Amino acid sequence: MYSSNKNTKTHQSGGGKAECCADLKCETGLRNKYFEGKRLTADSFRIEQKYLNERRRLLNRAIHGWGVVYGYGIELHIPQNGNGDNSPCGLKVSAGLALDECGRELLETGRAIKLGDLIIFDADGKRVELEDAEFGAGCWQLSVHYAEQDTGSIVVEDSCRCKYREYDHTCESVRYSIKPIDCDKCCDGWDCELTCDCGAGKCCGGGRHSDEKTEELIRRRNEKRVPRGGCRCICDHLIGLKFDAGCDHLCEIEEPCGSKVRVDIGNGVPLACVKVVLDSRDCPVFDDDDFEVCGPRRLVKRNDLLFDLIRGCDLTRISDFGWKEWHRSDDTIPFNNFSDAFGPKGAQQSTYVSNKFWVRFSRPVRKETVRADCFAMIALGAEREGGWWQVFRVPIVDVDFTGFGPEAEDPPAHVRGAAIVVDGPWLDDAVRGRRTIFYGGETRVEIEVRGDLIVDCNGQTVDANSFGLFRAPTGNATAGGTFLSTFTVGPAQDVPAKPNPNDGKDPVKGVEQ
Repeated sequence: MYSSNKNTKTHQSGGGKAECCADLKCETGLRNKYFEGKRLTADSFRIEQKYLNERRRLLNRAIHGWGVVYGYGIELHIPQNGNGDNSPCGLKVSAGLALDECGRELLETGRAIKLGDLIIFDADGKRVELEDAEFGAGCWQLSVHYAEQDTGSIVVEDSCRCKYREYDHTCESVRYSIKPIDCDKCCDGWDCELTCDCGAGKCCGGGRHSDEKTEELIRRRNEKRVPRGGCRCICDHLIGLKFDAGCDHLCEIEEPCGSKVRVDIGNGVPLACVKVVLDSRDCPVFDDDDFEVCGPRRLVKRNDLLFDLIRGCDLTRISDFGWKEWHRSDDTIPFNNFSDAFGPKGAQQSTYVSNKFWVRFSRPVRKETVRADCFAMIALGAEREGGWWQVFRVPIVDVDFTGFGPEAEDPPAHVRGAAIVVDGPWLDDAVRGRRTIFYGGETRVEIEVRGDLIVDCNGQTVDANSFGLFRAPTGNATAGGTFLSTFTVGPAQDVPAKPNPNDGKDPVKGVEQ
């Protein structure tokens, strides 16, 4: 009812509208409100701590995602115990930071772990003891998990003089687990999570209405550059993004030392694939023959890392090439210099290994991918009638890796560069012979290096794109592409004359004129 003298609203006890003023369950985050005279209890501080922790973890998983942020290097740890037993029975984990799917920070300061320290799961995901685990020839995925443990035991006396034990602190730490995994999946990595459907709606040009407002909206959008991710791809992806990981339950585990620790065994962050074998004493140890650290990892990409990826810092480029001073030069290259660039005859006396037409890469590339079809060279000569450019393709028959072999730190079956090998009879006749197309006028030469066909040691194609007048290194920050180089060769005026059996004869009938 309303008060007649103060124009203020009061509620009737038991009235229907009073129900809307009932206390609501705060599901978005309960935090303390401070005021003079507020009585602070242990529950007050628990609310404060819970609010801050949950907000921080929400931002972690919503903005940063989950995975390894940095560190967590894994290598075999061989203890030097002085009794001659140097078997690789443990792992050494370097300092690092990871975020799990719940947004918790998994901080490691560095330690050595043994098999007995690990939480072991079987193929069905059930926890088993070390002596019951079946270690064979398969692979195991090593993961890190959030853990917490009560520390600082104290005795507390309540108002009734009853004594009980409490803990002064909670130590946040990590624990490690292994579970069987198919060895072929150790290097699978993580698939793209962003999937795009065709955009629908008037903002994407698919509206059902064709009124002037909709047409004007579409016109303004089309005048701008279409964003990456299509019309609605990123928007739809974020609308459907859900955090379904169960983050409330921690499993209490008794450790070998007898203490208890609470571990989130359901939200581990994969770190590595390892193998476990039996040593001479039938004790399970880690095997150093098959050890994959980066393959299973999901990574959190920092801003500086994303900018470096945009710049293509992870890509292999053409760092140098033999004819660099000719590339897009305004000067005409003397014919003899061009002819000599193909080098002397090869060992088979039917090919020439070029001493100038070679390329070098900034990183090692897979040797099997560097073939003759990765290179192309054409000569453009002016057609006598009409002035058309006639295309003559140089017969590149092979590549040579002499002087471009792998360096000491390079993986096997990789090279640092290659030189082209051309057909010997072609060179003797079509270039150095009397009837060369270079005789009598200038010739334009174009050389291509096809980066899309050359794969580097990281499994990416070479960023070979030309960049204006810049010679080396190549690249436009995208994998693959073609390096195109042009220059002009002068006329072959000093080609020695060779007797021609057709001199003085009709070129068609073959009879003397």
